[in-house]
Amino acid sequence: MNDGKLVPDEVTINMVRARLAEPDASDGFLLDGFPRTVPQAVELDKILADFGSQLDIVLELVVDNDEVIRRLSGRRNCRGLRQDLALEFDVPTHEGICDRCGGELYQRDDDKPETIAKRLVEYADKTAPLIEF
Repeated sequence: MNDGKLVPDEVTINMVRARLAEPDASDGFLLDGFPRTVPQAVELDKILADFGSQLDIVLELVVDNDEVIRRLSGRRNCRGLRQDLALEFDVPTHEGICDRCGGELYQRDDDKPETIAKRLVEYADKTAPLIEF
């Protein structure tokens, strides 16, 4: 993730399979960011068939790359609360200090503009083909 690459398909697929097997997913679920590759989509079809289910709807959200970079690079994490905050909406009184707990605010490596730009290239290469699928 820190290098701007997607988590390997096998890891993600196994996580989703396990989560969809939980009782609270039996009446419905929402997948956000999965599948991200055609092989993941193929496996999702198999998982859903195993559970006697199918997708009802798929949404594609289209956002300009510059806007994606602006939003994601504007996130900070609080070491104390272990929460994200968006600097655009939650400007700290003191730069780098969480107003809620006094913990350090930091930017994750995968929220840095250069890493986000790599992720967008990875998206175009591996995720965009899902539109046809």
